[in-house]
Amino acid sequence: MRTPKPTNDFTDVIVIYNPKSTGPGKDMARQLKRGISKYAVRLVETKHAGHAEELAYEFAKTTPRPLIISASGDGGYHEVVNGLIRAQSEGAQPTAGLLPAGNANDHYHNVHKTDLAEAIAAGQVQRIDILKLTTTIGGEPFVRYAHSYIGFGLTPQVGSELNKVELHWFNEIWIVLKALFVLRPVRIIAGGKRRSYDSLIFSNVGKMSKVLSLSEHSASNDGKFEVTLFKRRNKLQLIKLLIKASTGGLAGEEQNESYTFRTIKSALVQADGEVWTVDADSEVVIGIEHNLLRCIV
Repeated sequence: MRTPKPTNDFTDVIVIYNPKSTGPGKDMARQLKRGISKYAVRLVETKHAGHAEELAYEFAKTTPRPLIISASGDGGYHEVVNGLIRAQSEGAQPTAGLLPAGNANDHYHNVHKTDLAEAIAAGQVQRIDILKLTTTIGGEPFVRYAHSYIGFGLTPQVGSELNKVELHWFNEIWIVLKALFVLRPVRIIAGGKRRSYDSLIFSNVGKMSKVLSLSEHSASNDGKFEVTLFKRRNKLQLIKLLIKASTGGLAGEEQNESYTFRTIKSALVQADGEVWTVDADSEVVIGIEHNLLRCIV
């Protein structure tokens, strides 16, 4: 009688990377391939924005138990995760993995426990929660999944700049401070009341962009997400709050399974580094999909 294969014995291992990235994605992918030589690892280049999502979906649909790894930062991994979730909803059984090859590697630093090759060899597979954004963009329904955070206000306004540089507490604070001069508050209706915020962050990780500490209670598989709200403040008060988040951390205001509000004007939203504009007068629902995705940790 044949011994059944363990659930972590993958039929295929695919590493997706962006050859035009300034990060070491290609080199890290090659190194991983040498480190897990028991598998026939395929290295696949992306050709354009959004291609990682298409590739992840296609590979997940055409192989029985694939391990699909993103050699990227949070933005590239965001694409792969959305492709895998789409394939999974159609019956696929993928597992996700991440090689931290970008400037912002929030998910890797918060969730992963060891070197990826070692984790694969040890079969360190865990189901993780995924954030879900439901709203309207351009008059059409819009649904997107996020592995780490969804942010409105200050977060999307500075996110693209943070991803362009090597981050440490000083230059991150400097980028944020510059953004304060053009910051527009997010005005919403929540609980039947009009509210104004400098930033709304819904997170599944305790730290953003390496040094902004949001919550001490965050966990990737507890079925809840953390809500961090920066109420409208004058610039000096907001600067003090941001410095606290960078040096001592925030306690985290609350944990939720769902959070709903309505935009008054159009608003930028950022999910794991990717930015869109939500319609004015649009309902926004933030949810959590408990244990949705298998992930190498």
